[in-house]
Amino acid sequence: MVEIIGKAVPPQRKRVLDALQLREPDRVPIGLWGTIEGYQNLRKAVGLDYKADTRDYRTGSTTWTTDVSFEIDLAEKLDLDFLRISMGPPGGSPGFRPIRFEEVPFDMGISPPSAEINVDEWGVVRKWTPHERGGYYEMIGYPLFHATSAPLEEGLKILEAYPWPDPRDPLMWCDSPIPGLSLREYCKHIREDTPFALMGQAGRGGLYEQAKYMVGYAKIFSDFIESPQFLDALLTKLVDIEIETNKAMIDECGEYLDWIRVSPEDLASEKTSFQSLAMFNEQLKPHYMRSIQATKEYYLRKNPAGKIQFHSCGALAEPFMRGLMDCGVDGSDSLPPKVARHSNPAAKKRLLGREMFFYGGIDVQETLPWGSMDQVRAEVRARIWEMGKGGGYLLSSSHRLEHDVPTENVLAMIDEAHSYGVYPLPEEPPPGADSGEGYEPWSEKKPRRRRAEETVGE
Repeated sequence: MVEIIGKAVPPQRKRVLDALQLREPDRVPIGLWGTIEGYQNLRKAVGLDYKADTRDYRTGSTTWTTDVSFEIDLAEKLDLDFLRISMGPPGGSPGFRPIRFEEVPFDMGISPPSAEINVDEWGVVRKWTPHERGGYYEMIGYPLFHATSAPLEEGLKILEAYPWPDPRDPLMWCDSPIPGLSLREYCKHIREDTPFALMGQAGRGGLYEQAKYMVGYAKIFSDFIESPQFLDALLTKLVDIEIETNKAMIDECGEYLDWIRVSPEDLASEKTSFQSLAMFNEQLKPHYMRSIQATKEYYLRKNPAGKIQFHSCGALAEPFMRGLMDCGVDGSDSLPPKVARHSNPAAKKRLLGREMFFYGGIDVQETLPWGSMDQVRAEVRARIWEMGKGGGYLLSSSHRLEHDVPTENVLAMIDEAHSYGVYPLPEEPPPGADSGEGYEPWSEKKPRRRRAEETVGE
């Protein structure tokens, strides 16, 4: 491990801080994130010990899958530049507990499943869904599904009486990836004894995202129109919990975190946003404004140079991104490349790269799991050329590394970033890079269909 001498900033951390500040570092910084199974595969392949039982890993956010913090020895072996750390869930890791179907306190509207089911700290019920090399927890029970359809007064009473998780539960920060160390002790160790930068997340599923989990993935879209007052009250409650959860993390270790990731959401499909811009501005943005500004103001007291990163998958267009920037967002992940061109990584850099940093970008839908090593290297070169000019780019996968990503592709991604990502970057675009030629900006208006008679004589 690199020895930290006095107040010297090690090169790994410095290149991350440069990128966060929109300065060109010596090299594009690199980090990884993944599911437990993806992490196990990676450790095994590079010759490091790993825990065979997934339940032996400390996890953070109890969302649709389980994230795991990449440990220091793996970061050293792969020559990474930053690590991620999440608080544990209320009640402690792993956050899920088994529950019998007859114990579920609400009607899920389904027959008893044959698979085992569990419940998280929010009351969301999941079943274990296996695949060829593991499995994931699929949501099957939404605790406020019926409340959102009830008469407003009744629904608000249900909301008020609901047993919400405790954002100040000490079990959320009593442990860390290093056995015997609390979250604070771990973060202090990363800052003082290792060369890595550190990103923190309070460990929950966002505002709009968590609302989906509570009322149902399909139902929430109609709720924006049919139950707006209930939805506003639900989001208000989730913001209250989000702010207090973020403050708890900042109290514990905020001075050791180089930046914070807040409200991981999915606000768009691969083609366009889930809401109109007017609906976003009216029904979501005020909640983000309150949450992000309160978190940022509190965080900057501990780290005056700290930054706030927001996650959304999908084709989130420039006006929505600028709305988030109004709320105090400094950076964005996860840069999925296989989205509409108006919102792909290159478009985001061209439109917003002088104002915010970006994280991610290497495709986990096809390239990393199914592509050749040469294809991975080509995508890394393209993404660095598109995103790296002027700084502001932290390279990683475009979402979690899962069980289906071959280790050789992960290593190819890192190796190519080490070699191609050295500043100054090449002037000429590599094959496959989006240079912006023929780019058409996002528009909420759909092209008018021409009548048949308008085409006569063309």
